[in-house]
Amino acid sequence: MSATTLPKCVLAAINFKGGTGKTTVAIALAEGLCHFLKKRIVIVDCDFQGSASIALLGRKTLNGLIAKGATVDCQLQKQIDEEKGLHLSTIAVKARHCVKEASGLIHVVPANPDMPRRERQLLASFLTQSNIHAAYDAASRKIADLFRSLLDEFDIVLIDCPSGLTLFSEAAIKAADGLIIPTLPNEISIAAIDHLRAELSRARPERSLEELLIGTVVSKLRQRGGSEHYRYQTQSIESLLDRVAPEFQILRPYLPYCRELEAATWRDGISAPVSFGDHYGQSSAKVEQLVHEFAEKCEAHMARLQVT
Repeated sequence: MSATTLPKCVLAAINFKGGTGKTTVAIALAEGLCHFLKKRIVIVDCDFQGSASIALLGRKTLNGLIAKGATVDCQLQKQIDEEKGLHLSTIAVKARHCVKEASGLIHVVPANPDMPRRERQLLASFLTQSNIHAAYDAASRKIADLFRSLLDEFDIVLIDCPSGLTLFSEAAIKAADGLIIPTLPNEISIAAIDHLRAELSRARPERSLEELLIGTVVSKLRQRGGSEHYRYQTQSIESLLDRVAPEFQILRPYLPYCRELEAATWRDGISAPVSFGDHYGQSSAKVEQLVHEFAEKCEAHMARLQVT
């Protein structure tokens, strides 16, 4: 991994279906890239539930930022209203509850529960000729540019997208150099990726899903200690994924459903930073392997983009 290098890039963790592990995967990859490659990473939390913000900053800190309007939606509104001297990086906050190896390297641009309402306000700023489609396109392009401007301060911009298609997720699609798609091992989650493919062809007609996809991460695989049930489930997953590979570029290993990974997004009670290995516990080896696999695929992906 020490030989792996990554150029500056904007990445989006996205799947239109909820509950697929987007935030868990985003945080695990961010902490791993900080740990092994010493990258400065900012996670842009675009989900109004604010799971990444709560996990990395704590609920009390997040509530204070919300009260001050120091959240991604409020800052975007200010910038679109052309207030001078504003930049998304000014509200990027150092993570308080990340693993010890990522301390000082991970920052968060926090979310806000009012984001769905703010989305309408942002859209209204671009609605000049009663053409809602043109306004949506213009607004998402402007927000995408503001997301990309974070590369002036950080090595990697990682956007944690909301479920479904929103103004923020469309902006993430337009800003992204590459996509990470967390998915559950079932037909419904896989079908949601086909929905993403269709929306991406509209929002980014110059790039296909295959051209932007770095990899798909299968998460929440229930393990039963090598039991017959687990072997049957794994075989069923392989059968399912055989129908969608190689287009979905499945990353290995799969992430299990376990206490450490589920707790990865709820750290508010942690008093002092713990090591990567201690935090992820029995899952740390698999998370590390996934980070290595992702970093190699991301490096190759960015090299291809530079050629094309």
